Amino acid sequence: MIVVGLSGKARTGKSHLTRELFSAAEKLGWDVEVVPFAGPLKREAAANGYGKDVNPEKYRSYCQEHGAAMRAEDPDHWVKLWFKDIEKLAESEKEATNPLLVLVDDCRYRNEVDILNKYGAVVTFVKHGEREIEDPKGEWRKHESEAIANALESFPDADLKRSGYNYVIYNDGDPEDLTKWATNFINKVCTSDDCPCEACTSTIENRKADPGIIDNELRNLLDQIEDLEDDDHEDH
Repeated sequence: MIVVGLSGKARTGKSHLTRELFSAAEKLGWDVEVVPFAGPLKREAAANGYGKDVNPEKYRSYCQEHGAAMRAEDPDHWVKLWFKDIEKLAESEKEATNPLLVLVDDCRYRNEVDILNKYGAVVTFVKHGEREIEDPKGEWRKHESEAIANALESFPDADLKRSGYNYVIYNDGDPEDLTKWATNFINKVCTSDDCPCEACTSTIENRKADPGIIDNELRNLLDQIEDLEDDDHEDH
């Protein structure tokens, strides 16, 4: 099982990227499940008669109020329930013939990032880059669920990667290019072909490669080759 978590501000395109990854992975022979952290809360809302399609306003209010109340009692309440969903999938995977990819498209709280890190998931932070997002200053963006993403949006990519995120994905290009991006992501990140060089990383992160980083990587490679040649000469 490979788990990929997507974090970032609301409406940066996490759900769109998830759909692209889902489609690409299926075409490459993976079984795919979307398991959001909010899944257990949404199921409770529906069980109590607050279905999203039936009454969107009451559904939203219930999820916010009940979600916050349970987190106040135990910050990890919803994370624990989510993990039970993951354990069920891990058990069912034992009898599956295809590899399993789990997509988590709503990583909003620090403890959600932490549990993904703890169990070796691939954690991404989605930035909208130069693309304008809908309602960027809306009051709803002040909700606690948006706090981390709002704070981290302006962080340099290197700082984000030191904070538990494996990749910073830029969703500001041509939407038609996302199908190719998703295929590259699955092939590189979800297999043994996860190369850390700048050329590969920029492909995964959907951005232009940094020439300065590539230059440094080439210089380091040449230095290593020279060291090997020197060692070889000394042996002779």
